This record gives sequence, C-alpha cells and structure tokens, in this order.
Amino acid sequence: MFEIKVDGLDALLKKFDRFGKQVEELQHSVPQELVDWQREDMRRRYPNMTTTSSGHETEASTEIWPRSRRPSKDQHRPQHQGPKAYSIIHAAPSQHRGPVPRSTRPILRVELVRKLHDRMVKLTAEAMKWP
Repeated sequence: MFEIKVDGLDALLKKFDRFGKQVEELQHSVPQELVDWQREDMRRRYPNMTTTSSGHETEASTEIWPRSRRPSKDQHRPQHQGPKAYSIIHAAPSQHRGPVPRSTRPILRVELVRKLHDRMVKLTAEAMKWP
C-alpha cells in the first residue's frame, strides 16, 4: 500500500561515518589539548594529567595545587620555638592562635580557565562541523 523511496541515502550514510570519525578523533585530541594548555598557558614543564578510556568514553583530568608541591623552607621549622626573651625595647608577641588563614583567591586564575575554555570550544567547533 505505501512505498517509500529514498534517493541519496548512501551519501548521507557516508556523512554520518565521517562525522563519527570526527567525534572519535576528539578522544585523542582533547587530552592532547589539555597537555598543550598546561605547557603553554600554565607554563608547566612537566604536565600532570590522568587519562582513562572505557568504551566510547575518554576522561582526561589534571591536578592543580593551591601552592607548590615542593616543600617550602618554612615547612620543616617547628611551629613553636619556645618562649622568647623580652626586652624593654621590643613589644610582647601577638597572641595569634589557631591556623594561619589561607588566601581566599581561587586556585586557578580566571584567565587560565578562560584560556582552557577557549581552546576546548575551538577544538570541538572544528571537529564537530557537519561534513
């Protein structure tokens, strides 16, 4: 009773195949772009990245520390060195107790987040063009 005839289906299937290959290439190019971002924008000599793949999913991540990973010179000094001798010239030490408050600024600067975002948008826009 009904008859459906489709012309040009082979060309459409070829376009879908090319589009699928572009998406598969993103699994390799996104982690590489993350490494390039670390080297160029963050100026890391040795990029630190973890990549895991399972089936059609790839996850790339990096760790960013609020301070250097290397121990500082002050880190090995004891917190309390004992009572100090007071003289008439010097005032008594302040009565600060508790941990030293850390900075409230973000670990990753806004400029670096914007650069990463711009890189990823550019990469995906180029890869996701309809063939």
